[in-house]
This record gives sequence, structure tokens and C-alpha cells, in this order.
Amino acid sequence: MRSIYHVRQYDVQRILQLSPVDICLSHDWPQYIERHGNYNDLMRRMPRFRPDAETGKLGSPPLLEVLKKVKPTRWFSGHMHCKFEATFKHRGSPTTTEASSSGPAVTETSRGAIQIGPEDDQEERRPEPKGSSSQPSSSTNQSRPGPSETKFLALDQCLPKRDYLEIIDFPTPLNHDPPRFTFDVEWLGIVRATHQYFSRTKKEKPLPPDKVLRPLIEKNIRWVKENVGESKDITDVQAFKPTSPGPDPAFRGNTFPQPISYTNP
Repeated sequence: MRSIYHVRQYDVQRILQLSPVDICLSHDWPQYIERHGNYNDLMRRMPRFRPDAETGKLGSPPLLEVLKKVKPTRWFSGHMHCKFEATFKHRGSPTTTEASSSGPAVTETSRGAIQIGPEDDQEERRPEPKGSSSQPSSSTNQSRPGPSETKFLALDQCLPKRDYLEIIDFPTPLNHDPPRFTFDVEWLGIVRATHQYFSRTKKEKPLPPDKVLRPLIEKNIRWVKENVGESKDITDVQAFKPTSPGPDPAFRGNTFPQPISYTNP
């Protein structure tokens, strides 16, 4: 057990109820994502990753499940302190084979180099790490089809001469309206439907099976549409404003004192 404090199964199961989304952000990498990019170059730059990569311990198993079920167009992560790009092809897409969507095989050659090939799916043969599997998810709410692949990008630390910044353009509506932050109807319905299963005790109350949870979510989505609306502006509910002053210009370099604690208004 390596990271029990990072993720709660309750939160993972709620995220798995979402329809495909455009962008996912996570601190850790999804498990096995290193197999879907330039594995050789990553191991050359970060040799300390090799033991975990070869034993399936690099990255987060719950995030792999989210990646497969939610199918975002883009996924951005940090955590590993290095830049890495990958393309995860989802099962069932026209250009995807059964093996390549799970993870290309990683094999050692006689010269010690790492080669990657889709013909030998080691991920399927390797048993799942304990605690990585979850109850059957309720992620059958596919209101729109997901993309055939997910573009993954991790960036380095924000330090001199490091790859910590990349600019990516995303398509936007062809109008001049200012951007708005609005509540997501589907997510509000999921949160409202699953709130009763939130546990504050040692033994977590499991979410119900799909046949019970899906109708409950759909019922709460209808409630949100009727009582909140389908494009509720976040500023109608809460106003964003500074809760503490910015850095004091009198302090520079490493001379900053311990900051004062401020609470939300």
C-alpha cells in the first residue's frame, strides 16, 4: 500500500459516472501511460522510473480507469517532474487494436535497450496491483461518443531551463461573448445523487450497483435542470475575491517570513 491518502474510491466512482469530457487534470499520471509514448527516451532521462515501470507501479491505477471510461480529448498531469507526451488509443476506435489500447508490450533486447510493440500485451497478463480494481463502475452514461484517442501531456517543474510551459489552442465558439464559468448539470446531478453515500467513518459505504445508481442520477439531473437551470452562472452563487493580501514587496528572495493564516469570508 503506497498511496492510500491520495485518492478515495468514492470520488473515483463519482467521476466514472461522467460522459466523455474534453480535458482532465490530475497530479499523478495514469498507470501505464508511459507505454503509450517514447518509453526509451523517458527511461533514458529518468532511469529511476524503470523499476516501477517494469512492475506496473508507475502511475495511478484509478486514473487509468478514469482514462479508459471518461475518454477525455486531453489529459494533463504533473508529479513526475519531467516532460512527457503520449497518445492513448481507446478500445473500439477504428485505428486501435485490442492490444494497443491496453498498453504496448515492454521487452528487453539482447543489447539492453527497451522496445515497445503492440503485439504482446503485458498489461493484460500482469495481475492488477492490490487495491487497484474497483466495483463495476456505473459509467454507462455516454451522452456523446468519446474520442478515439487521448493526448497526454506532463510538464516539468517551473525552474530555469526546464520544460514547464506549453501553449495549446482549443476550439472555441465563433462569437465574441466573454467566457463564463457555469455549473455542469450532469456533475451536479451526480454529486446530489451520491451525497447520501459519503462516509465519515473508517468503513466506507459502497455506491450501489448500476441498476440502482443510474436511475438515481438521471432523476437528480432532472431536478437540477428544473431547480438550478442548465447554464447557471457560478458568479450567481459565489463571488471570487482575494482572501489575503499579495506578497509584500519589502521581502525578496528567500527572506519571506511565515505567512499569516487567513480564512475564507
